[in-house]
Amino acid sequence: MTMKKIYTSYYANIKKLPADMVPIGISVGKNKFFQGQYDLRLAPTWAMMKMDREGYDKAFAEKLSKLDAKEIYDSLPNNAVLLCYEKFNDWCHRRAVAEWLEAELGIEVTEWGLEREECFPYAECCEKNKGVKRELVKEAEGEYMPEAVRKRLESYKKEREVTLFDFEFGEEM
Repeated sequence: MTMKKIYTSYYANIKKLPADMVPIGISVGKNKFFQGQYDLRLAPTWAMMKMDREGYDKAFAEKLSKLDAKEIYDSLPNNAVLLCYEKFNDWCHRRAVAEWLEAELGIEVTEWGLEREECFPYAECCEKNKGVKRELVKEAEGEYMPEAVRKRLESYKKEREVTLFDFEFGEEM
């Protein structure tokens, strides 16, 4: 059995998608330039759109938990591209949908035109990361790590390096 490929993207990329891609809107509001198919099961509600991020994330996670990921996957065509409004790596529910499908089904859902590793995790998607590829470095063990995390870990090592002469001695023994 061949696995279907599923991607995410944003409406501004519709004209750039290859002909074999099937764009599907998953936004609560319909885009005036997109007359294609929508799957509102994967869209937030208007009420969620008025919540702060913490409330929104909780409500959207609850909505996803009530859906059957396999049923959603089976209903999507091969090369489906789940669309919303925000640029890649901005705070957008489509990354949450992608991660939910990945966790539930063991598949990879990446932003069209990017490598999976270039996508920030949903929790790190925000205005600051909007339209920015996640920088990665290859570690010796073959694992990828965001550049910012690697630098932070290096700084911790430097802060914690202790030598014999770093200690202050109290009472003599």
